[in-house]
Amino acid sequence: MRKPQQPPIIPDGSIFVFRRCDAIAANLKDRHLKYWFLRVMQGVYTTKDTPLTHELKCAAVAKTLPEGSVITGRSAATLRGVPLADFSTPVDVIVPTNTLMMRRKGVSCSSVRVGEAEHSPWRGVGVAGFARIALDLLRQRSISRAVAQVDALLHAGVIGVDAIAAFLTGRHDAGIRRAWLHLPYLDERAESLPESVLRVEFNLSGLHPEPQVEVYDGDRFVARLDLAFEEAKVAVEYNGGLHAEPERAARDLERYQRLRDLGWLVFVVTNEDLNGGLKKVIAEVAAAVRWRGGVAA
Repeated sequence: MRKPQQPPIIPDGSIFVFRRCDAIAANLKDRHLKYWFLRVMQGVYTTKDTPLTHELKCAAVAKTLPEGSVITGRSAATLRGVPLADFSTPVDVIVPTNTLMMRRKGVSCSSVRVGEAEHSPWRGVGVAGFARIALDLLRQRSISRAVAQVDALLHAGVIGVDAIAAFLTGRHDAGIRRAWLHLPYLDERAESLPESVLRVEFNLSGLHPEPQVEVYDGDRFVARLDLAFEEAKVAVEYNGGLHAEPERAARDLERYQRLRDLGWLVFVVTNEDLNGGLKKVIAEVAAAVRWRGGVAA
């Protein structure tokens, strides 16, 4: 287990955002805002040359939050250097328990208690630390999504499983039982969110592939597999959009052939499979593992 690193400094001064009400008070008109500026979200603007990043969206949302609010989850992870969100992702926010829930486009809001030591200041609001981020991610109903996002924190080395478990111990937060149930599925070896999702979905189906298995032909390195059943020599590889590029696709085909020459059976999973065809893939992999005499569960 890698030693957790200190959280990186959260960027603060690189983005300029302002509220419409402040612009109107300074004698600007809506036509000026529309012509000269870019609306980030309802009531908040920035300059037209500002890149549309999740940090920008967080800065805009921070302008509208009640006192005592804390940015958490994917948003806080992204602000702290682990990119789990882009501009299209809603900003994950916790508002004080005595505040009415915010219901507005671009914000995913909850109302729970957050300790003072669990966040640090940023643009007038709080940003959750990594332990709090992990808790709020693990509380999600989707186990594969929750585990995949926390796996990214582990892989980045910003926190470890022991530290997360210590933070959860003795707590009675909403969703804490779900967080504990998701904890055993974490694995820092996952190198992408889809790989984690695949591993967890296999686990939930009774299959337990090993992540990041290296294959050699004698002393010659052949491949590092996303997921593998080593005894049965069954590999599962996730191919995202980048793998469609001609040069990358050609390298993949060459690598798969080298694996087949060594007796491996390779299953390739695409985004289309992830979005609706996983049951079929898992069933085919399970059958192959059993047929080859491996341990499927």
